[in-house]
Amino acid sequence: MNILLAIIAINLFSIASSLRTEAYLNREKNLCIKYLKHQLDRDTLIKKLRIVKQANPSSICDSVLKS
Repeated sequence: MNILLAIIAINLFSIASSLRTEAYLNREKNLCIKYLKHQLDRDTLIKKLRIVKQANPSSICDSVLKS
């Protein structure tokens, strides 16, 4: 019985982790879409995506939107 509960707990943590990852990717995509539609400025995008200022947001958004 304890083994069954352990398996269930592991599966629940796995599901929660994948949902969190999916939510983070959706957040990144939404930020990039707003940036490309000029609804978000470059500095705000850099701050929200937590990237270095020297990075090119357009190329980062291209790769985020392709994923």
